[in-house]
Amino acid sequence: MPMKSIVLTLLFSLVTAFCIDVSAQGFTIVKESEIPLDLGDEIVGEIADLTRDAEGNFYLPDWQQHTVWVVAPQGRLIRKIGQAGRGPGELTNPRSVALHDGKVFVLDNDNDRISAFSISGQHLSSHRIDVYLSTGMLINDDGHIAVSSVLAPSFFTVYDTDGAKLYDGGSREAEARPVGVIGGSYQLFQHVSGTPNGDVLYSPVKRYVVSRLHWDGTVLATYSAEPPGYVPFSVTPDLGGFSMSIYWSWIGRPLQFGDHVLVQRSLPVEGGESRIRGDLFVQDGNVLQLGIEIPFTFVYAEERTLYGIDTAPVEEGEPNPHIVVYRLSGGSE
Repeated sequence: MPMKSIVLTLLFSLVTAFCIDVSAQGFTIVKESEIPLDLGDEIVGEIADLTRDAEGNFYLPDWQQHTVWVVAPQGRLIRKIGQAGRGPGELTNPRSVALHDGKVFVLDNDNDRISAFSISGQHLSSHRIDVYLSTGMLINDDGHIAVSSVLAPSFFTVYDTDGAKLYDGGSREAEARPVGVIGGSYQLFQHVSGTPNGDVLYSPVKRYVVSRLHWDGTVLATYSAEPPGYVPFSVTPDLGGFSMSIYWSWIGRPLQFGDHVLVQRSLPVEGGESRIRGDLFVQDGNVLQLGIEIPFTFVYAEERTLYGIDTAPVEEGEPNPHIVVYRLSGGSE
């Protein structure tokens, strides 16, 4: 057989093997339960984030009601933390919440600060931050707080719990930042998360290059793909200044659960609608499976379990939203 044919045959075999390996894994994300929120006479707005404490209670920052709902594992309201306003202990559009050392830390987005509360809801302190259009917050075991933005030249800016700025975590590729893109719904994207071993997962939202980072900003691994249906964001100059993609695939919050990393993305379809798809990677960045159907953008993960918020009633007449619980099925359970 000619050498060229041998090379082509080997190349075809490798590509075929890769495709089979990626598509034949058989992972699915299946529903386990739903937890209706029982808040009495309170009205839920839009929940931006979710975390849990050791007892399984949920902490839910509501950027429309300017508060953090604390609910029991069954969904019953325990307390509210914060209220609307700009004074001490008040919140305006809280976007993210984290727990550390018996305290609740809230990214008080429109007040440009981080506020700390006791578990019982007492306001303890507030500290200003200088992150432009902050969008996410994490805290590590050392009490360092990382605040992210989809626009900043660094991956995140790190503060201590007293509000002192420590450093900017790494640097990233500059992106197109026209005025029409930088505000509004971009602040609704949760695009950072922590991993069980203390790393940071970061999505730039507009590009499919998710990074696993050390807390100093060092890139440890990247998760990138061009799956079927993926439409990259683009900005092109024109006579009016520039034009932007109308339909494109945003990259949502990456989550590590078990030994896998889930990258969530939108899939544009006809009529301006979109669906959510998930791409599964192993921790070193290799693709495991592309295009898993997922019904929601999940915001929190534990082991092989994923948590999200559904705004549709569980049954006719029941309140909404509710917490949905899904599980990764397949592979080595």
